[in-house]
Amino acid sequence: MSFKISFIGAGNVTWHIAKALENAGNSVQEVFSREPSKAKDLVSYLYNAKVHEDLDFSESVATVFFLCVPESAYPEVLKELLLPKYAILILVSGTFSLAEANLLYDPAHESTNQMGVFFPVQHLEAGRRIKLDQMPICLEVMVEETQNTLVALAKDITDAMYLVNGEERKKIHKAMLLAGVLTQNLWSHAQELLQSIELEPSLLHGLVQQHVQAFFTGNPLSKEISDPHLREVNFQINQILERNLI
Repeated sequence: MSFKISFIGAGNVTWHIAKALENAGNSVQEVFSREPSKAKDLVSYLYNAKVHEDLDFSESVATVFFLCVPESAYPEVLKELLLPKYAILILVSGTFSLAEANLLYDPAHESTNQMGVFFPVQHLEAGRRIKLDQMPICLEVMVEETQNTLVALAKDITDAMYLVNGEERKKIHKAMLLAGVLTQNLWSHAQELLQSIELEPSLLHGLVQQHVQAFFTGNPLSKEISDPHLREVNFQINQILERNLI
């Protein structure tokens, strides 16, 4: 089954998902962005897509619309967005509530449009090659018909697909930040400490490889903390978690 698809937003996520879905036989119709130059750049890499100038898609032939904008922009975008009857709106989101998005888009509960969530568990960058067929995608839906569409689209990209609810999605997002962003930040700080005393980060490569290997073999190194400095780092990380700073 192939779909006619349009994208709201022309950032990193759209770059990867749009091209992957077209390569699987779907057709991207339009791309809208608050920065038209970004949309123009993206459609030049797609087969027949055109730049859409505003958020009125009511005359579009697309049946599926991906919302790929920052969650902070949802209140503004969802209130302006107009879709064709019976089209499906897919939020690409880690934490935004599906029920809240539905209320923003259709406060009077009169719309014929259904919503779902498509959450790639990966940090996507436009210029970086990523094996999308190995990328987990979490799906959240409200009705079965929408689920069938989202499952079909996800299968066009990857075999690693998970059906989740809103609370599960938020926990996956937090775990993703802990394992990815926070780990990267800690590694950056470690490198800075070594560079401050004119030593190369390679000094720690063996240690890091030891821990990474332990992560993926299911045989983690001892969690016993004996170093006072390590206790302080652990305390700070726990504070971040308790205050929901990520």
